[in-house]
Amino acid sequence: MNDTITAIATPPGEGGIGIIRISGKDALAIALQLFQPASGEELKKLAPGELVPQKVLFGEVRDPESGQCVDQVLLTFFKAPKSYTAEDLIEISAHGGTWITSRILELVLGQGARLAEPGEFTRRAFTNGKLDLTQAEAVADVIDSASDRALSSALSQLKGGLSKRLNTLHETLLNAQAQLEASIDFSEDGLTFQSRESTQEQILSVEKDLRVLIRSYRQGRIYREGMRVTLVGKPNVGKSSLLNALLREDRAIVTAYAGTTRDTLEERARIKDIHINIIDSAGLRDNPEVIEEEGIERTRQALEKADLAVVVFDPSEPLDDNDELLMNEVGEKPRLVVLNKSDLPSIWKPGRLEKFLAKEKPITLSTKTLEGFDSLEEALYQKATSGERAGESIIITRERHRDHLQQAAEALQKASETLTDGLSEELVAVDVTLAMEHLGVILGKTFEEDLLDKIFGQFCIGK
Repeated sequence: MNDTITAIATPPGEGGIGIIRISGKDALAIALQLFQPASGEELKKLAPGELVPQKVLFGEVRDPESGQCVDQVLLTFFKAPKSYTAEDLIEISAHGGTWITSRILELVLGQGARLAEPGEFTRRAFTNGKLDLTQAEAVADVIDSASDRALSSALSQLKGGLSKRLNTLHETLLNAQAQLEASIDFSEDGLTFQSRESTQEQILSVEKDLRVLIRSYRQGRIYREGMRVTLVGKPNVGKSSLLNALLREDRAIVTAYAGTTRDTLEERARIKDIHINIIDSAGLRDNPEVIEEEGIERTRQALEKADLAVVVFDPSEPLDDNDELLMNEVGEKPRLVVLNKSDLPSIWKPGRLEKFLAKEKPITLSTKTLEGFDSLEEALYQKATSGERAGESIIITRERHRDHLQQAAEALQKASETLTDGLSEELVAVDVTLAMEHLGVILGKTFEEDLLDKIFGQFCIGK
């Protein structure tokens, strides 16, 4: 962490601007070896003390060996600790040509900097205390945001919303732990400490808050990754046509021959500000051909992983054993029921799906005429946002957070049960400590290098 790193911070290719970022103890010295201000001052006279932080200078980047001008640039100096990395940081804004940015990067490397690893600028921000681990992860989420909701959630986390919530809960547990430890250490001195009932109230309150955050994960993951939807039905009911309609393009092959789709096909669509990951699957039926068996097994796997099943029926054909098989496969899975081919006469008698539907209302549509299609899109959107809670601004978006919150909540549940059973404070303290450790891992109070390598390795170089 004592060396100086550099990287191109803008995407590859041509653009209006290209930014080369330099961070570390030698960042300023390196920049001054390459930068000539437009005022015409001698390079030697541009001392570090004359370079005002957070002030943009116009000038040229020159090859120090040949003196040749590489490009006209803007140079900005961010003095430690008031920078993204909490180190001296230079940003050179050049014209956004591939050769120009690569050439400037080459000159910076030639002055002793090394090429940054993926996510290393943000990793230094974390290591130097500018960001905690949840905020660092949020940086990647902001960059990857594909919708307004995803961006809003990521920005809330970047601003410290989740950090503040977890730190408050951590502090509450710390206070409870202090009372427990005091009662253990000084139980024979006749001193009075917080009652077991009050300690239990604190523990239960934190556990309740953790459970709320855990429940928010489904919604947060949908914002971040999109809702996983699997189209299921017996062969030739119109699943592939439905996929094409949702995508508004002919992506899946559609024929009159039953069983055309032999494998799952995944595509991404957008409904309002929510992304939907749609999987078109092989038709479910009894006694499939050998070539269909693997496709049907993959359909079952896709159905298991889905947030929602869109169950497609064809009322223009008799209800048969394959439809019954479909209903059994879906079971209690969250679903929407679609009655396709409304452009054809229905031969179903009223109430044929009554038991399967329960109180659900099926969506009637035609993938041929697109009649009723708006109703399906609205229903999908409502399913995707059904986990929203009014006034709840903090949600978790990462599986890592969910898993540690779950383990912390379970530890606190055990601690509460121990208090209820009248067992010793030592046993309660063990579980409270465990819960605090899990919260600490989320925030980065405690961490392993392998975890940091995994998190920051997913970042782009230059961030």
